[in-house]
Amino acid sequence: MQVILQDLRYGLRALARSRGFTAVAVLTLALGIGGNTAVFSLVNAALLRPAPVVRDAGSLVWISNVWRDVGRLTEVSYPTYQDLRAGTRSFSSMAAYATTSFSIRAGDEPYRADGQLVSANYFTVLGVTPALGRSFLAEEDSAPGTHPVAVISHRLWQDRFAGDAGIVGRAVTINGQPFTIVGVAPARFFGMELPKPADLWLPAMMQAQAMPSSDNLLTERRALRFYVIGRLGANATVDGARADVQTVARRMAADHPDERKELGMTLSPVQGAVHPGDRRDVGPLTVLPTAVTAIVLLIACANVANLLLGRAASRRREVGIRLALGASRGRLVRQLLTESLILALLGAGAGILLSFWGTDLLLSAVEAPIAFDLTPDARVLGVTLALAVFTGVLFGLVPALAASRPDVVPALKDDATRGGARRTRLQGAFVVAQVALSLVLLVSAGLLVRSLRKANDVDIGFAARRHVVTLSFDLALQGYTPERARDFYTRLLERADGMPGVRSASYATVIPLSGRVMGDGFVPLDGAGANDEPRETTNYSEVGPGFHTTLGIPLRAGREFTTGDRLGAPGVAIVSEEFARRHWPGGSALGKRIRATARDAVPLEVVGIAKDIKIDELNESPRSFVYLPQLQSTAAAGGVSLVVRAAADGAALLAPLRAEAKAMDPDMPVYGVMTYDDVIRQRLDSKRAGSTLLSVFGSLALLLAAIGMYGVMAYGVAQRTREIGLRMALGARERDVLSLVVGDGLRLAGIGIALGLVLSFGATRALSSVLLGISATDGVTFAAGAALLATVAAVASYLPARRAAGVDPIVALRSE
Repeated sequence: MQVILQDLRYGLRALARSRGFTAVAVLTLALGIGGNTAVFSLVNAALLRPAPVVRDAGSLVWISNVWRDVGRLTEVSYPTYQDLRAGTRSFSSMAAYATTSFSIRAGDEPYRADGQLVSANYFTVLGVTPALGRSFLAEEDSAPGTHPVAVISHRLWQDRFAGDAGIVGRAVTINGQPFTIVGVAPARFFGMELPKPADLWLPAMMQAQAMPSSDNLLTERRALRFYVIGRLGANATVDGARADVQTVARRMAADHPDERKELGMTLSPVQGAVHPGDRRDVGPLTVLPTAVTAIVLLIACANVANLLLGRAASRRREVGIRLALGASRGRLVRQLLTESLILALLGAGAGILLSFWGTDLLLSAVEAPIAFDLTPDARVLGVTLALAVFTGVLFGLVPALAASRPDVVPALKDDATRGGARRTRLQGAFVVAQVALSLVLLVSAGLLVRSLRKANDVDIGFAARRHVVTLSFDLALQGYTPERARDFYTRLLERADGMPGVRSASYATVIPLSGRVMGDGFVPLDGAGANDEPRETTNYSEVGPGFHTTLGIPLRAGREFTTGDRLGAPGVAIVSEEFARRHWPGGSALGKRIRATARDAVPLEVVGIAKDIKIDELNESPRSFVYLPQLQSTAAAGGVSLVVRAAADGAALLAPLRAEAKAMDPDMPVYGVMTYDDVIRQRLDSKRAGSTLLSVFGSLALLLAAIGMYGVMAYGVAQRTREIGLRMALGARERDVLSLVVGDGLRLAGIGIALGLVLSFGATRALSSVLLGISATDGVTFAAGAALLATVAAVASYLPARRAAGVDPIVALRSE
């Protein structure tokens, strides 16, 4: 311990004597470690740390159904939750909730809010105490429809009720039904799943009033809508609770074989603020920022290693004296590594401070719906400390080994010519690595930026963009029956068609590129493969009359839907070209019949073939799609988007269209009011976030590479002062010296760029699935990245070259 303390004291004194070196090294490491800390803070908040203000999360577990064929976790039915609560003995308590949307009206303007139907003990099980009022009482879980009460989020209380201190006891209208607010949740609580933040909670027993158009979720075993959370008893273990749950699952399978034949049950400890069924979707989103910040950290380590190698030249006399006095090489390496670890720890401390700015940047890039709790906890601090130790060894080991083996006699004479070539080669290798890794980031960022710029040039298959506008509403929230919904759509279209500046109007349950899809199994009833079971899910949308005309989707054959395609008329459908090619290759699909497995097996005649369009992603290949007339639907009313084609710029129609919809039903919230350009822009948000992330860290990598290049060239000039003096004494001109030094810098950069191009060629293949209108090996982007790095390298080399060109030959020769 005494020796370690001695090394620490000596290391601190050595770093204090070189304040400029220490400051640059600490700042460089802070950038690298801070970026990694920021990314891990997000990963920690999403996948490791439980939702804020939840008490004793370590004893909470998720209980989920699992599809046996694919192993995918899913929700359970409310009757299943009741069986679990009554039949298990490993839990002290158990709660259930289902996510949904609500229409709220507490004043003149209704609005749409995401929320949950919960068992009355939901807040108690989670250990969450309301900021105002109370949570739900046990009797509010006893009988359906008897307790119209609600708890709202702190955010909703502030944003929509202006922080009214008298909010408890206030009446509001939710989905057309009167409710009373009995409590306000704590400020940071939005439920157990932060990607699905809730602003409103209602008792599950009020499902019929809160969701009037839905089936009775409280009794239907096939309605898999509820998430279940259990709190383990005092002596219970996860394995014991899992066995307990599976025992109940086997009992349910025997009692309800039809409902449970494809379902098993599993138990997962609560980790992070993402349901375990969604972790496989959320996890990959962390790969890109983790990989990018790891590359930046490697560049920072190479940079500091270069600084240490340069510093070793000034300490060769010190090292030689210590070796001459009997110090072992291992002792010297340990001392130098101690200094590196001190630098790394200082960099980690500064990196934690920088990570707060970095996490804000990341949250703004991904446009998170709520503010994640990013306060560093023991896990974040532990990872940051581990990063500091790892980087300290990573960047310190090679310089320590190089500095600890000088020739003793030249070192005592302070002869800079011995060992300098070896250090120069090591420094050159680090520069090459920095340039190569920087190019990978620059090329990746360039591909995403160019891809976004080409988004407007992508052929989406239909003529919407600026001339088409859309707005959405959910009639299910207002308790509309299918008959009332069809009447509402008809009257709304009449009003929209009669507005000045409107060329045509229609509606759809799903509009292209909205980020929402619906699927079913469709099989042909004519031709090869007739009546075969569907091998895959086909996306579809229920649309109104004139939908294809309004959106500008060309019909390759057949006709558009009309008002005559309603209940009582023969069932019809319009299919995409890809659907027709797949099921009737070489023949016409017109007049053929298909059947949707989820629509009571009613035969549907194909009356039109529509051009293939982009359904979900701008870079997708042609996919099968089916359009069904909404007027023939017997399904319950739900979310619908009105689409309107304007004679000129559609933005001017947004306010009048909203007013028309509001006039027809003042209690109905209208949302998603935008032009189709905005629809497409929202679809690109994830790509835009990735582009921003790569651009920021690519710029940081470029800066670090430039600093590294400058440091190496400056060190090289200092080492070659006598050589340069001789050259100039023998007649070399200033431009000759400039060419010599800049040429050395460009040679290193050239090697790094060549290596970086090879690495980029492999790395950017991972981006091919998200690029639009551009190849992952786009030559222009690769060339631009290489040219940018070469330019930066030339500038970084030119500055030391100018200093070298100003060397006085007499002074240089005399100094040696």
